[in-house]
Amino acid sequence: MSFGNIVGRLLQGMAGQSRSRLEHTASSQGLGGLMDIAQDFLSNKQAGGMTGGQLGSLGALAGALLGGGGSAAKGAAGGSAMAILGALAAKALQNKQNAQPSSTNLTSGAQPLPQEEMEALTAPQTERLVIRAMITAAKSDGQLDQKEMDSIFGKINTDGVTDEERRLVMDELSRPMDLQALVSSVPNEAVAAELYAASLFAIDIDTEAERIYLRQLAQALELDAGTVARLHQLTGSPPV
Repeated sequence: MSFGNIVGRLLQGMAGQSRSRLEHTASSQGLGGLMDIAQDFLSNKQAGGMTGGQLGSLGALAGALLGGGGSAAKGAAGGSAMAILGALAAKALQNKQNAQPSSTNLTSGAQPLPQEEMEALTAPQTERLVIRAMITAAKSDGQLDQKEMDSIFGKINTDGVTDEERRLVMDELSRPMDLQALVSSVPNEAVAAELYAASLFAIDIDTEAERIYLRQLAQALELDAGTVARLHQLTGSPPV
C-alpha cells in the first residue's frame, strides 16, 4: 500500500464536506481538460492496477474515493486521490495563463506545466506532504475534535495499512502545528497548489480560525489570488 492510499482514505471522511466537494468536482460542467489531466496522471502511475482510460471518467475517480463502483475502482482510491488533487492543481495553474482567468476551458494559449512539475504532483514525497497538509489543516481551528480523531484513526487502523504509514500519520497528529515547516518542503508552485487543494478537502471551513488558516496557507505557499479562487471554484469550497 502506498502513502497515496492513505491520502485516499483521509479524503473519504476527514471532513464532513469532503464528500460533497468531491461530488462537486466530479459533476461540475465546463471543467474542460480536468478529466483528461486526471486520466493522464493515472495512465502514467499505478492505481490499483487500473489506468485512467479504464476508470473512464473523473466521476469514476471520485467514485473510487466515495465508495462507489466495483471492487476494482475501490482499489484505485489512492491513485484516484492523487490524480484528482494533481489535476485540480494543474487546472488552476493553467487557467492562470489565460487572458480571462475565469474561463473554464483550457485555451490554445495555455501552456502545460513543466514535465518535472507534473511528475512532482504524484511523487512519493508529495504523497507524504499531502498527508501532512491535511492533518495540519485539521488542526487549524485549535484542536482535533473527537469526530475528526475517530475519522482519522478509522482510516488508518484498517487492513492493508503498513506500520510505516500508520507511524507517519500518528507522528503528524502528535506534532505541534507548524505551517512554516510544511511549506519549506514544497518544491514548486504545482505542489503548492496541490497542497492547498488537499487542505480544502480536509476541513469544513466553517470557523473563522479555518478561514484565517487558509489565507495564511495561501500566503505561505506564495499562491496568487486567482489560483486560490480557482481552486475554491473547482472544489465548491466557500471563499475565505
